[in-house]
Amino acid sequence: MKIKSTLLIVFFICSLGLSAQYFSLKRTDWTLGLSSHIVVDGGKEMNFPFQTKAWNFVPYPSRLTAEAYLVKGWSVQTELAYTQYKVGNILDNVATTKSGTYLGFDANAKFAMSHWTKKRGWFDPYLTFGYGYTMRSLAKNVHTGNSNLGLGCNFWIYEGFGLNLQGLGKFAWKGGTKSNYSHYSVALVYKFKP
Repeated sequence: MKIKSTLLIVFFICSLGLSAQYFSLKRTDWTLGLSSHIVVDGGKEMNFPFQTKAWNFVPYPSRLTAEAYLVKGWSVQTELAYTQYKVGNILDNVATTKSGTYLGFDANAKFAMSHWTKKRGWFDPYLTFGYGYTMRSLAKNVHTGNSNLGLGCNFWIYEGFGLNLQGLGKFAWKGGTKSNYSHYSVALVYKFKP
């Protein structure tokens, strides 16, 4: 499993390198974001709206993102997220007896669906997928890699400022399906033009 995952990551990085002839750091758009987020880690994510004991969050922004636009609707985003598990919250179908920490780092590719319409307006939906690392101090497998798949949307409000909504399914590489979890975020974003 580790060899396959490593090969996939290497292939992904190499494929980005092939597009380097179209990509220049000096000419690319960069988007930075600061957000609040909820990690839904109860082991039964289909019950998200009803199982609030599986919601893990802190009352302040604790997720940072940086995104670089590549070419033809494609971009790459990195993310660093932190939150806490509170006593009594559900983690992988078990109530926690102590508080704990969540730390996640992800690298995702994004495809802007507005690329098909040839026009980006104030409403900018996208698909995202990638890989990440998760540290969950209370989980059976504290350190694990994960595959990500999700949807999101940017609402561009005023001269580079926007609101980002995103939902990701995170599929853990260790621990089976109960170790999978969902990650929802609301961010303020700013796009830098070259």
